[in-house]
Amino acid sequence: MTIKLISADLNGTLVHQHTMSDMIRVYKSEEDFKKADYIFKKQTKGMVTIKEAFKIAGPLSKGITLRQAIEYAQKNMEYLKGLKELLEFLSKKKIPFIINSTGYSVTFYCIQEKFGAEKIHGFIGNSLLFGYDGETEKKISEKELRKKIKAYFSGKNSSKNKDYDKIKATGKVDLLIRNEEVKASLVLRYIREHFKNISINQVAHIGDTMGDSWGIFNIAKAGGLGIAFNYNKELENFLKRKLENESIKGKIIFIDKKSEEADLQNIIPYI
Repeated sequence: MTIKLISADLNGTLVHQHTMSDMIRVYKSEEDFKKADYIFKKQTKGMVTIKEAFKIAGPLSKGITLRQAIEYAQKNMEYLKGLKELLEFLSKKKIPFIINSTGYSVTFYCIQEKFGAEKIHGFIGNSLLFGYDGETEKKISEKELRKKIKAYFSGKNSSKNKDYDKIKATGKVDLLIRNEEVKASLVLRYIREHFKNISINQVAHIGDTMGDSWGIFNIAKAGGLGIAFNYNKELENFLKRKLENESIKGKIIFIDKKSEEADLQNIIPYI
């Protein structure tokens, strides 16, 4: 199997934190964090849908400033071992890497600035909407959000620009990924838009929880490589049941059970 594109989840796969609830922990109240943490844990175990989880958690993010969201990505996120090495390996091999996650675009833009667009091609995911004073009527576009983050990382008066404090999360979330099943189909759409020479059997998808269960399985079923990495018990049980009861054209592999020591470099030999 020749892999020509990697799609990977973010939370628990590339970074240790569940970034959407962890931002609430850092910048909102403990009570709000407990609500978000509770519903997202149910979602990652497959007990509630993505749509149901964000219906509760989205409004809890209201008021987080753009500066706080950027600084969270800079100062609070802990990357899993081996991410830098994996990205360098893929870059040398000219294998595009995309983040395919229920996480927020604001976080992705910060990660892309940190590692470089030459190492992280793009993002499939959800958008936490921002607006001046946190008002939906004054929301900014994704294009403007991306531009402001790029300017922040370039150091163009970011410390003095009051826009980063005036622009706040509205509490609304634009859900591109509404359920677990769509991750594989969204990868296919991304490939059609950007890489017409890549077929589904040349794609690998990496994930760690039930939020990636169907992404991993459907990519493998279509002929690609599904990788359960830093995986929890619920995901392991789901995939093993699928392997027992359904035939797949591709392959599913398990690398590193859920642990602080999980290392993304362990994926390299399978690519």
